[in-house]
This record gives sequence, structure tokens and C-alpha cells, in this order.
Amino acid sequence: MKNSVRLLDNTTKIDWFFLLLVFVLMGCGLALVYSATMNSSEEWIKSYWFRQALHFAAGTLIAFLFVFVKIDYWKKIAFPFYFVVLLSLIYTTFGGGTTTNGAERWIDLGFFRMQPSEFAKIAFLLALSSWLSKHRVSLSQPKTLIVPMLIFIFPFLLVLKQPDLSTALVFTSVTLVSLFWAGFSLRELFLFVSPALSVLLSFSYIPYNQFFWGLLIVMVGILLFKMRFPVKLSVILVCLNLIAGYADDLVWNSLEDHQKERVDTFLDPMKDPRGVGYQVIQSRVAIGSGGMLGKGFGNGTQTNLSFLPEEHTDFIFSVLGEQFGFVGCVFILGLYFLFLWRGISICWLHSDRFVNLVVASACTIFLFHIVVNIAMTLGMMPVTGLPLPFLSYGGSFVFTCMMLVGLLMNMRYHGDELDVNYK
Repeated sequence: MKNSVRLLDNTTKIDWFFLLLVFVLMGCGLALVYSATMNSSEEWIKSYWFRQALHFAAGTLIAFLFVFVKIDYWKKIAFPFYFVVLLSLIYTTFGGGTTTNGAERWIDLGFFRMQPSEFAKIAFLLALSSWLSKHRVSLSQPKTLIVPMLIFIFPFLLVLKQPDLSTALVFTSVTLVSLFWAGFSLRELFLFVSPALSVLLSFSYIPYNQFFWGLLIVMVGILLFKMRFPVKLSVILVCLNLIAGYADDLVWNSLEDHQKERVDTFLDPMKDPRGVGYQVIQSRVAIGSGGMLGKGFGNGTQTNLSFLPEEHTDFIFSVLGEQFGFVGCVFILGLYFLFLWRGISICWLHSDRFVNLVVASACTIFLFHIVVNIAMTLGMMPVTGLPLPFLSYGGSFVFTCMMLVGLLMNMRYHGDELDVNYK
């Protein structure tokens, strides 16, 4: 039966409220970057806030250009764009990139340092959405997962080798959400990620790790029985979980030294308070000292006296907490909530699978960055290099965010052209 009622008004194809949220977040980001770097001796034209303003201006232009591209064109360029980005990742990862702090992630273009892994997020979500919009997937039929896993594994491994674990996990989160949106049930999704959960639960860092791992194996067995999975597939899944449970040392040894240090710091920041634990400690102090209303714009002692490292990039939320307190943090979180809600609501407007997959993937990227970055600054997760959307300073990341905004606006603008259910 045709659904004659739309859940949202689509009479205006441009969501001006969504755009307003983006511009307010960008304005807050510029103010925070300025306050975090106001003591810099650089002239204003070379300052971080001015360069960020240029990034936002260029990104806004890109977003508006994206709006008027037909959705069929995105489908056509999805895989060519994906393969071009893969080549740039290969070039960067295997000796062609610029190295900073031991990571080989950038291509120096002279006027701009491009980070291919950022643009890989866009190419990846387009390619995966394009494929999943045309093909059904099911865990009980592993052959249907071959192509989606190939689309995922190449950028994941290349970015992981740079090394950039946090960005590689962005691809993982998008893949899981896309599979769910493409037809995976929650039970199938749980079984699909269960080997990875087995690895995590087997780590000796986790209290009662053997008990929880054993409980996981029992849950996997019960689900396989209730869902009447093929016997061969059931045996393979159980064996994978058993093998993964003894692979904790292998996974730990595969991590880079700085990644191991970040995990140790997360578990005990005071283990090395003047070394790897310094960032987390100073971040907590900065946020805690802000209290309810904060110290005021430009008055953060941890920030402006340079106690807080990377204050304009990774730890911009700490600057927010110190200068604008709990109220300022809640305000920004409210803006993010409204932004994501307006984004994901596009799926209620349109029925096309490609549109829905692109929207869900784009919102997942934003949500993953927001949750991981804020949790990192609060000491609830290991320190990562994931910036905060619209607030953190950055060139490639700003362009990625605005390209995602452009895609979301595009899906809302053109989605009804593909909605055969509403014709």
C-alpha cells in the first residue's frame, strides 16, 4: 500500500534550519579556535582562525555545488572516485606522503596539504551505498558479503598502515550501519561483530574477562540455534570466536607503540603524568575548572597559558568546557543533536535505498567523530586523532565535513526524484 503521508514537510527542498545549525557550529568553531590561539605571535593573515575561516568559506562553496548534482551522477562516479582515492592512499602510505609525528598521511600540494584518508570517507560511503542499494545482503548467505567486505577492507588496511587507527574505525562504523540499513537484523549484526568482541573481551585489562568472553560464546551459540543458521556457517562462526578469544596478544603486538601508550594512559593517566598521560590530565583539569558557566571567552588558564596541548585541534572541546563551562558544552551538544536529527530525518522523507544509505553513512561519520572526540577529552576513551566536526581546526577535515553536508542537502533536494513509492 502506498504511504500517502510524509513524516516531514518537504515543500522547501533546501533545509534552511539545517543550514543555520551548520553556520552556528562553524561560528562557534571559529571563536574557539581564535580563543585557543589568540596568544600566538603569528600575524592575523597567517593565524589559525583566519585560515579556518578560509577553509569554511571554500567548504561552504563546495557544499552548495554538491547540492545541485543529480543523484544518478553520484551513483555513476561512486566507484571511479573510490578507485582514485585508493590510488592516493597507496601513494601516501607507501612512501609518497609527507610524514608528521611519525604518521605518513598527507600529500603536499604546495598551497595545501591534502589528507587522502579524509576524502576516502566520502568515496567509501558512496561506493558502499551504491553497491548495497542494488544488492541484498544476509549473514546466512556469506557470498552476498564478499563485495561489501572488499570495498571496506582496502581503505581500512591502507589507513591502518599509515598508521591511523581512529580513522580506520570510521570505515568500520560506516560499514556496520550500512549493513544494518541494507537489511541486517540486530541479531545478524551481533553475530557479524562477535569475533571482534571476542578479541576485546579476552584482553586481560578487562575485569572478569574470561567470564564475559564465555558468556559471549554462549550467546552466539543460542542465537545460531534460534535463527536456524546453516550448520557449516554456525561451526565457522563459533570457531572464529574461539580463535579470536586467544588472539589478544597478537592484536596487542600489532599495535604501534604510541597506540599502546594511549591505551595504558586511558586505563591509568597518572602512570606517566608528565608524558603520555599529560594530555588527558590537562584536558580534565581544563573542563573541570570551567564549572557551570566557564571562565569567559579568552580567559582559560589551561588553554591560554599553553598547558593544554593541541588545544585548537583534538582538544577543542576542552577549550569549550574551560571557557564556557557546563552550559556551553550542553549548548554545543544540543546543536549536534539537532544537526544529526535533521540529517537522519531525510530518511523519513525519501524511500530510495541509495539516498537512505548515503544519509545514514554521512550521519554515522559525524556521530562517530563527535562521540569519540568528546569521550577522549573526558578521559572516557583512549586519546585519538579524531577532530570534532565544525569546531576543530583543520583543512582536509573541514572539507570532508562540508562535503558531507553537501551530500545530505543533495539527498534531501533530489531524493523525491527517485521515490517511486510516492508517485
